[in-house]
Amino acid sequence: MLSRKISRISTISVVVLLASCGSSDNPSTPTTTTPSTTTTTTTTTSAASVVAGSVVKGNVANATVTIKNAATGATLGTGTTDANGAYSVNITFTGDVVVEASGGTYTDEATNQPAQLSTPLRAVIAVAPGNSTAMVTPLTTMAYANAFSSAGTAITAAAFNTQAANVAKLFKLNGSLTSTMPTVTGANINDYGRALAGLSKYLQANSATLASVTAAAFNSDQWAKFVSAYNNAYVAMFPNISFSLDGSAFNISGTGIGGGTGSCGIAVQGSVSANGLTVPVNFNYCITGIAAGSCGAGNASISQALAGQSGLAGGVNLTYQYSATCAPGAITINLK
Repeated sequence: MLSRKISRISTISVVVLLASCGSSDNPSTPTTTTPSTTTTTTTTTSAASVVAGSVVKGNVANATVTIKNAATGATLGTGTTDANGAYSVNITFTGDVVVEASGGTYTDEATNQPAQLSTPLRAVIAVAPGNSTAMVTPLTTMAYANAFSSAGTAITAAAFNTQAANVAKLFKLNGSLTSTMPTVTGANINDYGRALAGLSKYLQANSATLASVTAAAFNSDQWAKFVSAYNNAYVAMFPNISFSLDGSAFNISGTGIGGGTGSCGIAVQGSVSANGLTVPVNFNYCITGIAAGSCGAGNASISQALAGQSGLAGGVNLTYQYSATCAPGAITINLK
């Protein structure tokens, strides 16, 4: 859906979230259970391995979990999640694999109603002989989509882990997205679970689909709207917790108009309206690759950069302040 590449997530600018402080508890690495409903297929590789974990957007029951060779796409094994979203699949393979979950049902955290998982969820892990853990969630799927959004990009656990670390930073989570169990209900709900619940509330409040968040990169305008709207949704779900997304995690690719060595910090404040929704905007851009000493409202490269990314330049309800120094946590646009 969305045009910008959440990039080489040492970066992006867009799904939409800024900084502050998450909740007090941090997710912990779980002990994975093995449901009895697992079925298995094998490949020609010699070492026996077990891939186990949970599928969570709410705990997804009766989802089909398919383990695929990341390099070839060949199916290595399949299984089914139990009532708590847990799965375990035996394979005869070592190396990088894609774990894909499809179908199944869960209880939506925002509506508390049963829902169908209509969008496949994915993660990538490196499998060694023995046991390997792979949690599969909307956040791992966001990392997957942005790590491998370019056609022909090799799917590797290393590339996925880079993106996953940045997504975790974005949502202010400690630990690995694939080895940390999200707890989404009850008194023991953790930060990972709250991040997923906030996402459910965002989808409900904005009549958005899960695929609109997990399946594509955002441009800068969409990123700004998402950040503000998600933060509002999170607070609606957890009014006693101070939280805002960390917008420094992502980077927007350039428009071909840069090449300089200077940078420019732009503070944007006001509101943006679209499709009947008005959201507050208060965030910072950091534009690099402009001519040194040229940071200012009249800089053509800056204006073209924002326009080229469907940015917010010229928004009637927005004000801009320019500085040669970029603010901590600013959303970065690199012009090349």
